[in-house]
Amino acid sequence: MYWNNKVLWSEGMFLRTQHFQQFERYIDRRSESGLRWLNPLGYGFAELEIDQALLRTGSIALSRAAGVLPDGTMFDAPGADDQPQPLAVPVTLKNSLIHLALPIRRAGAYDAHLKAGQGAPLRWVGQEVQVNDVVAGTEGTAPITVAKLDLRLIDDAQELAGYVTLPVCRLVERRADGSLVLDPDFIPTSVSCDVSAPLRGFLAEIRGLLQHRGAAIAGRLADPGGKSIAEITDFLILMLVNRNETVVSHLADLRDVHPVDLYRTLLGLAGELATFTETGSNRPPEFPAYNHNDLQASFAPVIAFLRESLSAVFEQTAIPIPLEQRAYGIRVARITDRSLFTDCTFVLAARSSIDAELLRENMPKRTKIGAVERIRDLVNLQLGGAPIRPLQAEPRQIPFRAGMTYFEINTSAEDWRLVERSGGAAIHVSGDVPDLDLELWAIRGRIR
Repeated sequence: MYWNNKVLWSEGMFLRTQHFQQFERYIDRRSESGLRWLNPLGYGFAELEIDQALLRTGSIALSRAAGVLPDGTMFDAPGADDQPQPLAVPVTLKNSLIHLALPIRRAGAYDAHLKAGQGAPLRWVGQEVQVNDVVAGTEGTAPITVAKLDLRLIDDAQELAGYVTLPVCRLVERRADGSLVLDPDFIPTSVSCDVSAPLRGFLAEIRGLLQHRGAAIAGRLADPGGKSIAEITDFLILMLVNRNETVVSHLADLRDVHPVDLYRTLLGLAGELATFTETGSNRPPEFPAYNHNDLQASFAPVIAFLRESLSAVFEQTAIPIPLEQRAYGIRVARITDRSLFTDCTFVLAARSSIDAELLRENMPKRTKIGAVERIRDLVNLQLGGAPIRPLQAEPRQIPFRAGMTYFEINTSAEDWRLVERSGGAAIHVSGDVPDLDLELWAIRGRIR
């Protein structure tokens, strides 16, 4: 089709208006096609501000709008273009997208009016302005008719086929008092995350979660004691947190980040976190493909996964419970966090100068565990208490201590239920066990 072809200029040709129009179309087509090929997602709002005052009167209007339409047309209102007329929302309209619209370009068809209000909507409207001569030493102005885009706001109930559009907002409903309610989670198609409050919020939220969780893990790893397999995992998690925190902070500090760049970063973070959070598969779930025309559907599953993962993966899996030495060889533990009783396995770690196998064999017979107020009866009357059983291997969640032997406490025993009610556990080991060192641990989830 010749409509966008280059003009073949030659000497002596009779110049017509059509020559210059053809030349403009050729230049516009080359610019728009080149930009679209370099960045297929380079369209959307660069700036967007909805008039909040008019929402209370039942109308939608734009205080500011600038960007690129899907066909490559740049707009800037107010500025190079006029703001579209406010859209008076019908009483019956609800759950509708509101679009910024411009009549489409048709080959061979009219696309401009010399003045506003001269017929069916076209892309351009002429306006006469006085323009100065910018060459130094010259004076005076000249009248020139310039073109402005004939932008307008339309809703889903209107005919969209003849327009190129960008969704501005989603109307939820019109209240009885006439005010309008917009969807606060809606994300307009944009070339900058700064346009959208939800995207700015996502960036700030993920940045804060990474900073907080990274600091929590680093604090746990500052313990100079032995290293468990769980702590090695924490090191790996901290490495990915530190790496992604710096990248997310960089994006948050930039003013104009394209949504696809943010999506790519968050998707990479989600994939890395899935290694540690997706029990069984260690693989990320299937996230939706990036849809530049529906950013809310693209980002929502990824953000939900990151919120859950950044909350779950950094929870301390092994909690040490201090043991206080009392008289008659009794050790007392205060368990102030009641949640430990519902989702934790309790492990008693013991070390002595006697042979480890002998300790493993004799500790279950010699150890009495129960509520603080009942420990005297357990010892004096030779009652059972909460039994313990030796573990075949050290729990990997607990830091390694040379020579330690580990025992799991039977938390279904009646005496342990008394511990749950009282919030305090007492431990007594009878007989002479030289150099006995005890530690009590609560391990979230199952022992591995």
